[in-house]
Amino acid sequence: MFDGKPDPATGLAHIAADTGFPLLDMTIGDCLREKAVRFGTRDALIWRHDGELRRLTYAQLLDRAELVASWLLERAKPGDRIGIWSRNSAEWVLVEYACALAGMVVAGWNAAWSERECEHARDLTEPALLLSGYDTRGVSLMERAEALMPSGTAFHLEELFALVEGTERRKMPEVAVADLFLIQFTSGTTGRSKGAALTHFQALNAAYLRSVAAEFDETDVWLNAAPLNHVGGALSVVLGCLAVGSCYVLMHRFDTTEYLRMMRETGATRIGGVPTMLIALCEHPDWRPQDFRIRSIGSGGAAVPKPLIERLNREFGAPVLVVFGQSESVMITTSVPIDSPEIAAETSGRTAPHVELKICDVANGATLKVGEVGEVCARSPMVMNGYFRQPEATAKTIDGDGFLHTGDLGSLDAEGYLRIHGRTREVIIRGGENIYPAEIEDYLLEHPDVVSLAVVGVPDERWGQTVACAAVLREGASLDPAAMEAFAAQGLAHFKIPRAWLALENFPMTASGKIRKVEVEGMFAAVPAR
Repeated sequence: MFDGKPDPATGLAHIAADTGFPLLDMTIGDCLREKAVRFGTRDALIWRHDGELRRLTYAQLLDRAELVASWLLERAKPGDRIGIWSRNSAEWVLVEYACALAGMVVAGWNAAWSERECEHARDLTEPALLLSGYDTRGVSLMERAEALMPSGTAFHLEELFALVEGTERRKMPEVAVADLFLIQFTSGTTGRSKGAALTHFQALNAAYLRSVAAEFDETDVWLNAAPLNHVGGALSVVLGCLAVGSCYVLMHRFDTTEYLRMMRETGATRIGGVPTMLIALCEHPDWRPQDFRIRSIGSGGAAVPKPLIERLNREFGAPVLVVFGQSESVMITTSVPIDSPEIAAETSGRTAPHVELKICDVANGATLKVGEVGEVCARSPMVMNGYFRQPEATAKTIDGDGFLHTGDLGSLDAEGYLRIHGRTREVIIRGGENIYPAEIEDYLLEHPDVVSLAVVGVPDERWGQTVACAAVLREGASLDPAAMEAFAAQGLAHFKIPRAWLALENFPMTASGKIRKVEVEGMFAAVPAR
């Protein structure tokens, strides 16, 4: 398991699926019921409220989730989408489980989205209800939610405990493992968000394999501030804990002081976050790793620097584990505890069970040789059904043989380790957030002073990458970065706003008339980000 290799007889960059490991043939609701029986008195969820830690055991979590599911069934029916728009909260987790029990579909919205982005998500998924909380700054989203939704269909998420009080408990509907559970929004190069549609089976098993790789069990306490509107939070963390009976420690948002405090107060055995979070922890004055009993540190979303891995290995005596996946297929490859720091720093590990992997020529789709760079393609039971209500986008991403074309450039070595070399879709990764230039370009081209522009990612010590924009302006106009950022903020989430700007008279072009973005990136070497 987790040791697949290419066939040396062919020399092809192809790894056959290892189907010997049994997957979970149950719904998420059935998994919660099973854990409530097996580990009923164990903590399932811990969070801080008004300065004090609150806890739900697995038995209590099931009881509350069934009550919330009954409340949902009074207002919606199985198969309906339920929008959740908020920072992380215990209420979000309860609604996620309640949807699983009620046969409804979670559609998590990013709390940083603009109205334009929310309207697209609303129109695509047509949620029956929208439960909104606060953004990461603590600002209520309720007024905006009411403006977006029909009257009586928007509710304040953080009032959930009061909302469901007195609800008559209902019999839960029959739910199948093949039923849709999650619509995970993921940006696309066309500038429009797509919704990866994941079933109970796909979501639960992707999370399960993540925990199996890390050797989690029911004694673990996992502190991870991953946003619940990402698969890393809603699936890998929430369902990863459920699948093996671990305890999930929730934070509203990442804060280094609070993170270290929660580690101490909850007795965390597993921690995780994107590299920027882990670096911030190491730099904090209260950093005393000897105070903890950490078994592993999970990371992903960006390359993890080898010096950071070595430091965490040394100070915790625990491995750093990296995962490669995406919204369309959450679990593709992973490192495991016995892998060296070099493996975690330089590769994305090896394939998970049931995953077939190959490296394909971008031009013709042919399987390449070991060591050659091409597009990473994966086929497994965990690959999404497709993009919700977007068949054309689905057909471009999943081929006729069922292989997901990830858009990532990679190579396989003879031992089966995957190395990522870049991205065919020009994605910018800022602190674990995937940002696609085409969406930003489409919006900024609406500015009256802009003639043409190119958005690229440039290196950033804190975030890994940050967004940069080079623009050709109309005659007589001058570039005002502050004004351009203010314009961008009207239609883009804050993490998508360019922070480095450059005015050009013209762009370097290819023979076919396309902007040479590699050359544009080089122009920002002497341009500091704001």
